[in-house]
Amino acid sequence: MSGWIAMVLLAAMAGGLVLFASKARKLVWQPLLATLCLAMAGFAWQARPALPSVPAKSIEAERGAADALLKIRSDMDVGFGVAKMWLVTADGFARNGNYRAAAGYLQAGLREHPENPDLWSGLGVVLLLASDGELTPPAQFAFARARALGPAYPAPDYFEGLAAFFARKPDETLTKWRAVLERATPKAKYRTALESQIRGLEAMLAASNNADSVNRP
Repeated sequence: MSGWIAMVLLAAMAGGLVLFASKARKLVWQPLLATLCLAMAGFAWQARPALPSVPAKSIEAERGAADALLKIRSDMDVGFGVAKMWLVTADGFARNGNYRAAAGYLQAGLREHPENPDLWSGLGVVLLLASDGELTPPAQFAFARARALGPAYPAPDYFEGLAAFFARKPDETLTKWRAVLERATPKAKYRTALESQIRGLEAMLAASNNADSVNRP
């Protein structure tokens, strides 16, 4: 897959600490995101510095990442109706890696329905995928618009938290994800996956704190 081999097991959460120190975030973004969004929040990484520094991305891993991200976003959508028609087509483009077309299609939808939080959230997710998990100003603006239109809407905090995770800011991720969980109804489609991700991240941070205390002179 790249210069890194991903092992996704909740039992291996302590190994995920390497991710926060890694400078190769863009090389591991797609497969790791697919895993995280499917509630497999533990990561173990094995460095292989002898491999080429810019290996080719796996097409299947990229599709898996898009599928996972789009699935949890759809679980967080607050309505259907006019937004659904635009989102279904845009999601199809995104699953094939055509983020430019997906973003353009959603922008066309927003010109007709500028007050729709689902369309703004969909645009933010596509921009997040296109930038390998980096919260760029356009993505940040899209999520801010979705939040302004629906203050209790879960998607902006969730995806901004995800971006914070890949920016090696796990404490910020936890803050945002816990806020999403507090607002979630007992029957929210995304609740179980989010609870799993939060538990995994808490375990990773606990392991990090333990490691720091052991290594401290």
